[in-house]
Amino acid sequence: MSKGFDKKKVIITGASSGIGRELALIYGKAGHDLAITSRRKKVLEELSKEIRSFGAGGKVIIASLDVSESEDNFKVLPKLAKDLGGVDLFIANAGISTNSSFGVKSFEADKKVIDTNLIGLMAGISSLQSVFRAQKKGQIVGISSVASFRGLPGSASYSTSKAAVSTYLEALRGEVRKFGVKVTVIHPGFIDTPINQKLKTRPFLVSAEKGAKKIYDRIESGVRSATVPWFPWALIGVLMRSVPEFLWEKIEPR
Repeated sequence: MSKGFDKKKVIITGASSGIGRELALIYGKAGHDLAITSRRKKVLEELSKEIRSFGAGGKVIIASLDVSESEDNFKVLPKLAKDLGGVDLFIANAGISTNSSFGVKSFEADKKVIDTNLIGLMAGISSLQSVFRAQKKGQIVGISSVASFRGLPGSASYSTSKAAVSTYLEALRGEVRKFGVKVTVIHPGFIDTPINQKLKTRPFLVSAEKGAKKIYDRIESGVRSATVPWFPWALIGVLMRSVPEFLWEKIEPR
């Protein structure tokens, strides 16, 4: 740990795999105090051991949490913040996807996506609002997606959830500014995680480790919003938004 190191108190949801796991490793290796959550507590226990093996000296607290059970956020997250002694950085990362098209859609599967990706994120942030208000500082990070830019056929509920996440956080930014709290929205492209590994094609794919490092850099720079990786997804995002609807509707489900 370097001299003058600014140790943060960090909470990460969905930390058992993918981006959440890699961010936990990055912050843990750097020596920050961590509270990590997931539905799979055993996996968290293994991750906790790995983080402690770095010898960086930060706390590592684990807790089982299914963010789609919205009331559980209010039971688990404030307690974690108390155990950490506050929260400087809350990364609402937990997310799932489902791939289906009209005629074979499952409402329950779609509802689970919304309950996890959107309602779970909103509940997590709301559960910590009194902490942030009292501290008058902190940073909230929401992991959205490039899928938020347009509705992707075959991923309707996922695109909807992520578009709503981006809009919610954009609105939230104006509400929390007076409390000294920053809001960062991250829009990852295809990062190699379980959420997209069943797709037939994953253009411009980057590893979870590389993607998380880029996300970490954006978080620490305090950006309001970022597409990760910037190239080519920022440019693709502009193109996605500019395609006329009569052409967009011809896209086949993935």
